Amino acid sequence: MENSSEVKTKARVSIYPVIVDWFREQERGKILDAPAGYGYLSQLLKELGNEVTCGEIEPEIFEAPGLEAIYTDLNRKINAPDNSFDYIVCVDGLEHMTDPYQAVAEFSRVLKPGGYGIFSIPNYSNIEKRFQFLTKGCLTKPVPTDKYIREGANLFNLHNSPLTITLLEFMLRINHLKILEFKKNASKPKQYFFYPLVFVLRMLNAFASEKKKRKHRTDLTLHPDVVFGGNNLILITQKHEGEVQESYYA
Repeated sequence: MENSSEVKTKARVSIYPVIVDWFREQERGKILDAPAGYGYLSQLLKELGNEVTCGEIEPEIFEAPGLEAIYTDLNRKINAPDNSFDYIVCVDGLEHMTDPYQAVAEFSRVLKPGGYGIFSIPNYSNIEKRFQFLTKGCLTKPVPTDKYIREGANLFNLHNSPLTITLLEFMLRINHLKILEFKKNASKPKQYFFYPLVFVLRMLNAFASEKKKRKHRTDLTLHPDVVFGGNNLILITQKHEGEVQESYYA
């Protein structure tokens, strides 16, 4: 994927081609990209012919020519009317939120019914992260005080909300966002070292009752794109109207 400008990326480079390739197959429309970072993805989406609004809590870092970043604190409010956008894109943003519930609620509010929400988050539910939690007791690295100070004491520069797939799905579901599919940006072959452990988990699940499977959402936790997913999970969601369902996962 070539980019004509020198705009830097803020998330893993491998995330962007997956999202852009998905957008190539969609109708052009109005997109909210937040947090927009330096504007790398915003520019690519604009070059595809979309109308892009860029939201960023540090708009002064935005670099994409021909676009402007609007100050946006996703923990509070998105400065846009209800049902404003055909698409919303949030690349590695929710884990930085101190209130990811509010962020997802705001994304849903400004998204048109039938519109699509594309989210990328670190994959805290893959087998490597699960093993890390077993052995080290944490899903994300503890934050030393000196790092907090180096980051300007800005919490939005830190991973505050390490969301596992079941919690993320719940946040999406209660805000009428249905997961349509998972997309992978990069495989991690070393994870297959844990295949025997995943095999045991799947065998235990096979003998569990349907009630227990539903209770523990093993359709999500043992989904191959989750348990053997790479460093990131990319989710394609769609906004549905009406009452909140028990499960929106397709």
